[in-house]
Amino acid sequence: MSFKCNVGFHSWDGCKCTECGKIRDAEHEVSADCGKCSRCGEVFKDDQHDWSKDCDKCAKCGKTLDNQHNWLKDCEKCSKCGKIRSNVHLLDNGVCKVCGHGTYHDDRDGSIHRVIKIGSQVIMAENFSKRPSKGNFWEYDDKEGNVIKYGYLYDWEAAKSVVPEGWHLPSKAEWEALYNFLGGDSKKVYEHLKTGGSSDFESLFAGERYSRGVFNSLGASAHYWSSTSEGDNEVWQFKLGVYTESAGLEKGDPNFGYSLRLFKD
Repeated sequence: MSFKCNVGFHSWDGCKCTECGKIRDAEHEVSADCGKCSRCGEVFKDDQHDWSKDCDKCAKCGKTLDNQHNWLKDCEKCSKCGKIRSNVHLLDNGVCKVCGHGTYHDDRDGSIHRVIKIGSQVIMAENFSKRPSKGNFWEYDDKEGNVIKYGYLYDWEAAKSVVPEGWHLPSKAEWEALYNFLGGDSKKVYEHLKTGGSSDFESLFAGERYSRGVFNSLGASAHYWSSTSEGDNEVWQFKLGVYTESAGLEKGDPNFGYSLRLFKD
């Protein structure tokens, strides 16, 4: 060790003194590899890489890895970093036989609906919005623009009549199965199903319409019909509440206006 180094006057090359070899951690050179200093060779125990944008390529240093993406949930969208790839789904009538994602084409009007798979259930990932052959349906606040974003609100009779072939209103048991698959806790399930949640359900908070004609809770709650009645005057609904950050089954009035999320037969 030189006299200079003994009195604290090192000759630094970044993190390493060229005279005595002392290392200063704050000056490591990691532009080529976040996990290893290119000057002194120190390997860091904690992962310093940023794989959030691409599981196979660090956003900070450009280091690459192979086969780190997770395509199990969606063949064309990595569930960890969100990277998209194309033409990988194994489609059967528009729905992937591997991951359950895809699209449903409604031959009645040519509309296209995004489809996802959560657990073993294949579900439409948007509110269904068609004029029914019977029953009552409404635009929230009687504004057409709300239909474009949120879909119609239906009473229970209308909800049952509008379902296309190959799909159905989920039963109370099917909503329960979804709830349990996503953790069985109202707040956890809400986090999965809300807009931007990890399940891709992308719940739209379309509010509800009371039987006396009053609209309520646009942007604050979502209400989805089930096919299961409870006695003569109640039907089970699945509700998400923004302010309570909760989700779960509740009983509803069959004359109220709720949204539709359809499950595949």
